[in-house]
Amino acid sequence: MQGSIRRKYSRHWFCGFVFAACLVACGLPAPPAASAQTHSVAVANQDAPAGSRELSPKARLEVFEKAWKEIRDRYYDPAFNGVDWNQVHATFLPRVQAIGTDREIYELMSEMTGELHDAHTRFSSPQQWANLKKQQHVSAGFTAEEIDGKPVITSVTPGSSAATAGTEPGMTVLSIDGQPVEERIGEIERHMQPSSSSRASRWLVYSKLFGGALDSTLKIGLRRADGTTLEATVTRRVVSSAPEVSTDVLPSGYAYIRFDGFQPHVTRQFRRALLRFRNSPGLVVDLRRNGGGDLAVLLSIAGYFYDKKTLFARDSTRSGKPLKQFAGLVRLPLKLYVARSGDRIYSGPVVILVGPRSASSSEVFAAGMQDTRRAKIVGSATCGCVLGIAKPRTMIGGGVLEISEVVWFSPLGRKLEGTGVVPDEEITPTASDFQQKRDPALAQAVRVLRQLGAGERRVARD
Repeated sequence: MQGSIRRKYSRHWFCGFVFAACLVACGLPAPPAASAQTHSVAVANQDAPAGSRELSPKARLEVFEKAWKEIRDRYYDPAFNGVDWNQVHATFLPRVQAIGTDREIYELMSEMTGELHDAHTRFSSPQQWANLKKQQHVSAGFTAEEIDGKPVITSVTPGSSAATAGTEPGMTVLSIDGQPVEERIGEIERHMQPSSSSRASRWLVYSKLFGGALDSTLKIGLRRADGTTLEATVTRRVVSSAPEVSTDVLPSGYAYIRFDGFQPHVTRQFRRALLRFRNSPGLVVDLRRNGGGDLAVLLSIAGYFYDKKTLFARDSTRSGKPLKQFAGLVRLPLKLYVARSGDRIYSGPVVILVGPRSASSSEVFAAGMQDTRRAKIVGSATCGCVLGIAKPRTMIGGGVLEISEVVWFSPLGRKLEGTGVVPDEEITPTASDFQQKRDPALAQAVRVLRQLGAGERRVARD
């Protein structure tokens, strides 16, 4: 999913379409609630793992040339999003020749892939890749989102140093390490150009704003709802990014399922939850922190909602032909169908909650359910980061290149990259909602389910 971006930090904040190696890219942010920087990647160290040897200047040059050529030959868009790819080579070659450390080559490769304005095409250092496979990321112990133009704390991890320091949802961030937050954001933005969408770009800014090395500290100035201030010092720690399925029965009697990534083990958990709720009068599926993941998982879960074969997504490639291999699949068709007779588990009304951290495959899922009229979508516009990675490419020294080779569309042909999914009912929370622990999107989802249920009852009577 997806000029000149100078990005010296990871862009794995959401999960890409990686079937065979979902460990790899479960790649903007929709991380677990604990992360204050990226969806699922640690940025503790961009150098090679301890004990490995530095690359020679010749090897670093080979990394650059191979990465540049792979993108030239395989990128889904032959126009490279309007970027002159030959000029990119001419610009970066002397910079590569002048560097002296592995850290610099990995930073440069991340910067070069950023030229494409594409959140899925990216380069990981060996350490970043190792953390991805471990499903770990470095967290400051809270998440923050932009609300009414200001960064607001939206969740705090229990037991984290942020929680101990008194950080609470709804607080507005005033400063970072003594610098006014507006100034710091401005500095970051001056070194960046847009990514896949405005939402993706904003998450990249916030990734840089709160990101940092493992065990490093961050001093944040905060303002409470009553106008008083707090200065908190937090320590960045490694936390798990592995998604799990959480369920609940809402006071309304409707079922609620939340999961934060399409990974293989989630399929079984989701199926069990759906079997448990199969007779529920309505279902809310919460994808607001779901950064995407495995294509096969997406198709399996979608199939549980249909009783016959249904067109669920479309895709396109650079050649206009199906890829012979895609992320572990023998062949990726240009039209993807879900379900067969007898597959359906749940037949009741469904509402899907989405937001700007709903990215990649979660956007394809929401769009498919929306276009087929199987679900109503509630929340705010999704990331708009919807491209497909066929396979990761390991370079000399262990760095890994991922390239967008597929662009995705809804069943009705809506291009999702750059646009995302626009909800049927748009609801944007306020800082006060977080302070008061209100969830207006969930409340609206319940209202929509009641309307859908009333409509079904009227049809049944008629």
